[in-house]
Amino acid sequence: MNLAFEGVRMIDFTQIEQGPAGTQVLADFGADVIKIERIDVGEMGRGKPDINGVGLFFMANNRNKRSISIDIRKPEGKEIIYKMAETSDIVASNFRPGVMDRIGFGFEKFQEINQRIIWAVASGYGQTGPYEKRAGQDLLAQALGGLIAMTGERDAPPTTAGTWIADYLGAMMLAQGIMIALAAREHTGRGQIVDTNLLNGMIASHIQENAVVLNSDLRYPRSERGGGHSGAGPLYGVYECKDGNYYALMGGFINDSLSRVSDALDIQPSLDEDPRFKDIDLRSGYSAELRSALEEAFKKFTRSEVEERFDRVNLPPGSVYDIEEMFEDPQVVHNDMIVETEHPVYGAVKLTGFPMKLSDTPATMRIAPPTVGEHNEEVLGELGYTEGQIRDLQAAGILGSENINREKAAAAD
Repeated sequence: MNLAFEGVRMIDFTQIEQGPAGTQVLADFGADVIKIERIDVGEMGRGKPDINGVGLFFMANNRNKRSISIDIRKPEGKEIIYKMAETSDIVASNFRPGVMDRIGFGFEKFQEINQRIIWAVASGYGQTGPYEKRAGQDLLAQALGGLIAMTGERDAPPTTAGTWIADYLGAMMLAQGIMIALAAREHTGRGQIVDTNLLNGMIASHIQENAVVLNSDLRYPRSERGGGHSGAGPLYGVYECKDGNYYALMGGFINDSLSRVSDALDIQPSLDEDPRFKDIDLRSGYSAELRSALEEAFKKFTRSEVEERFDRVNLPPGSVYDIEEMFEDPQVVHNDMIVETEHPVYGAVKLTGFPMKLSDTPATMRIAPPTVGEHNEEVLGELGYTEGQIRDLQAAGILGSENINREKAAAAD
């Protein structure tokens, strides 16, 4: 099977989510991504929540990668990284600005070794500027990037996204930047710096609202109770059903939506006959009255009944799922959004499937999320180190001995 990034090698220093989720995209499509980890403990993302000592968040972000554990503070450890750089295409990290330079892994150093190296960094706010030294984190990026102020109900406090959305979007920007740099290198023959950060990702996430605010007097306060967006009215929002479940209505983008919703929910007389509701946007005026009428109508039916009724009048489905329900949805199942693999410690594990589907060079599940140092001997052997040299590095504490320790523990059992 063809793999889009087969032959591309990455030295991956990233941790937690913003970096690893981004480098995983290239790994899924064939890149040889080699994680650089601390001996024994690995990267920070290997912590809780865990089962049998295996970090589930780590597994989410690190499939299809190999792991080597090195003490990069020692000259011999640095030398291993420099030797890897001779045949690598990308170095990725998401430490604070300046850290990679201080530990001897800055862009200039890698350029001395290999001018085709792409040096990709993901941070909180960027590599330079007034916030360069600040700690960057998902919640802070949501706050400074305007997303929190736009989220939640108008008469309630602003709220955060339900997941680490800044980290994930930052990860996708990192992957995108690396891919662009790889494409550019085909023309220039040179590597370059890819600089992405959480703050820019959050600002770009509301690109449409930004254009309006920058060029007009219109503003976007938080939406009314249950609303889906402050720029839309009650026909774009979330409603509680008879069984306590919720349903999302996106009628604001559908022709004749008032008539269809009235038909589906047995609203008599039909809402489209009411002169108060002629303005389909309903950003002001009688929006509260329409919201009230819709709330009453939704509570006459269970969520499944609403879905059946909406389908009958050709309104799109909008059941509000929790994560467990989401993975049972027939379209999600059809889209293969669960992949399974065998982890050497955890056993059978299920992970999120590949969101992008390519017909000729699809992503594949090839390597389970690695244990710390799982590929030490394999990778150093590929670099030309002999078995004796590898054992000497392990005895000196420069290279991890996790595989040897695992073998001893298994033999003792």
